[in-house]
Amino acid sequence: MKKSFFVSLLLIALPVYASHIVGGEFELLHIAGYSYQLNMVLYFDDINGNPGALDQIVNASVYRKRDNFPISGFTLSLVSRTRVAYSQPACTTGSLQTDRILYSAMVTLSPDIYNDPDGYYISWQRCCRNYSITNIYSEAGGSRAAGQTFYMEFPPVVKNGQPFVNSSPHLFPPLSDYACPGRPYFVNFAGVDDDGDSIAYSLTTPLNTKTPDPLPVASPGPYPDVLWRPGYSLNNIIGGSPDLAISPDGLLTCKATKVGLFVFAVRAVEYRNGIKIGETRRDFQMLVVDGCQPDQPPVITGKKLTDATFSYVKNMNVSFLPSVADGDRCIVVQVSDPDTNDPLHNNQQKVTIKAVALNFRGKDVTGILPSVTTASLINGSTREFRICFPPCPFINAPYQIGIVAYDDACSLPMTDTLKILVNQPTPPNANAYFLPEKKITAQLFEGQSGSWPFTAVDPDGDFLNISLINDGFSLANVGMNFTFTRTPGNASGAISWNANCKNFEFSKKKDFTIKVLVDDDDKCKIVHYDTVVYHLNVVLPKLNPKVRIYSEDGSQDLTSATISMNLGHIGLDIIGTDTDVTEIDSLTLSLLSATGSATPDGYNFASASGFHFVESKFTWDPSCAIFQEGNYSNDYTLKFMVANEHCKSPIADTAFVKINIKDLDAKDEGFLPSNVITTFPDHCNDFFAIEGFEGEPECSGQNRSPVLPPPDNCTNRFEHVRIYDRWGKQVFASDDRKFRWYAANEAAGVYYYVLYFTKNKYKSAITVIH
Repeated sequence: MKKSFFVSLLLIALPVYASHIVGGEFELLHIAGYSYQLNMVLYFDDINGNPGALDQIVNASVYRKRDNFPISGFTLSLVSRTRVAYSQPACTTGSLQTDRILYSAMVTLSPDIYNDPDGYYISWQRCCRNYSITNIYSEAGGSRAAGQTFYMEFPPVVKNGQPFVNSSPHLFPPLSDYACPGRPYFVNFAGVDDDGDSIAYSLTTPLNTKTPDPLPVASPGPYPDVLWRPGYSLNNIIGGSPDLAISPDGLLTCKATKVGLFVFAVRAVEYRNGIKIGETRRDFQMLVVDGCQPDQPPVITGKKLTDATFSYVKNMNVSFLPSVADGDRCIVVQVSDPDTNDPLHNNQQKVTIKAVALNFRGKDVTGILPSVTTASLINGSTREFRICFPPCPFINAPYQIGIVAYDDACSLPMTDTLKILVNQPTPPNANAYFLPEKKITAQLFEGQSGSWPFTAVDPDGDFLNISLINDGFSLANVGMNFTFTRTPGNASGAISWNANCKNFEFSKKKDFTIKVLVDDDDKCKIVHYDTVVYHLNVVLPKLNPKVRIYSEDGSQDLTSATISMNLGHIGLDIIGTDTDVTEIDSLTLSLLSATGSATPDGYNFASASGFHFVESKFTWDPSCAIFQEGNYSNDYTLKFMVANEHCKSPIADTAFVKINIKDLDAKDEGFLPSNVITTFPDHCNDFFAIEGFEGEPECSGQNRSPVLPPPDNCTNRFEHVRIYDRWGKQVFASDDRKFRWYAANEAAGVYYYVLYFTKNKYKSAITVIH
């Protein structure tokens, strides 16, 4: 009983090694700032999959593309499970049943981390794909097991110091229908890009996992490809005729020739301004079944309103002059279906028509269809539909529209298309244009202003649409302004510019190209621009600030020098100049940094501003506190900057000086104070001292110390003096280094002194003579 319970726990704790993966992909959607929603879609095979293989969480890993360095990991939770619906529910079969499982998490992509120009990729490895796959090896266990590596590349969240906002393509439709041998198969496999980036689709070999384990250990790429079975490859995925293919815009097509379960992968590459910024890989599988009910495609033919019969098959050309009435700008199509004469189909078939643009994009062409586009045909009957074109062409050229007729065959409709080439001249219209001149080149010196007008007219008196494009800058950010006024048939305006570099940034761009476009608001909205081009340039002032460092008295230039000095007063004179500035310029002198062995403290320096010339003093009187941990030699670097702030981006110069500060050397070699005091009226040798003899008269034979005592420093200082008579009585004491002992009131004889320093004592005899 205990053993059975232990085995049950293992089954709960370990991921299930089982067949279940149909395919799926990652999505990364921008929410706000650096917050994103990370999704992973997994398609689960409800027919062949093991229910126990369903994961409750997904641990995805992010790597840097440049070197496969691991960046971070995200845990995504299962948030929904929905059944993938058939295009036609009536075609449901027990051999194809797929669930869409969504895992999701809110993540933050910090710009301090996700800033590598080459971008990143996210991956998750899971085994196993279905074991019954026809075109690749996918066997239970062993080296021929096939898993799926879910994989997506995405760009950094900052580029060139600016936020780079992007969402990956998403909302990819699943492959919801099975295919039948010998019948065309088609499905829109394209996703949506919220940023308007272009997506290019191509087929690629599906990725395997690095090991056949149910949940391989997370690891960076590259990841291995699956193994194709003999006869299959990227160029022969299903053995179709034609084989599986995808158009650059995501239309998946094929005509299968054999039954089976076929795995394929699509690469969706995301481009912005022609540069690749991301890539999403989608894996899926296609089921081809036999036993499909035989079906023949419908037939669509066309005729002009004046024709007696429907003589146009596959292709049709029509022309309409602008003067044609709306009710006459039409054709008629007729739809029939051979299956309406087939008892297997109960002699009936439902048909529908739709319109598709063939040689242009971005236009809704459904308006040419009648209000009713569906019909039920029985016993060989037909249905006619009137197709009417708008008074204005969809494009300013002959355009082609396909009228597609399709039935309700399983699993996908059979179709027939009538391609209609419409030659429809636009109504007469005179285009708007600018009056000369149409190319303007101008230059401003910084600080100047200028304005350049334009005038546009339309001979028909149409209202004018004025627009502006430039070479990638914001007019407001460089001090430019664009204004215009309009009346029917006329427009006038100007480009004005205040080229003041104090308010606007010109350090990175000084040349600007602006195009002003005009188009008339004609009846058919046909675009025909006229353009005036402005080439504008600003000449910036020559700014050349310089900063120098001098000694306090100005006698030495210490710029970039290294000076050594004993602990004591430090004084520097800092001077900034710029001989090229005008009176509106401003120089600012500042201390950029003061660093050293110990953080300098207590110095005095005041930033200064002025025109042409600016000066400030640096003074510092450091104490013994600067020396730490027994080190009595410190190094410091002082760095000063002068900036010319005339423009928004100041021009600056810097200078430094290095200073080595040492403690005084307290040597006492040869120190021997005088040893005689006389009290004679000549005032020579009339006191005992060790220093402070300045101002005393020079006396012949004066016995003063020829060597001064050791100077006070940070480790050895004078503390006090004591003088005793021959019986040991103290007759004098002082804590002043410049003490003086006058012995006029003392008896003649020998006395004894002791000089106390921090580290040493000096003692000897001194004789007093009266």
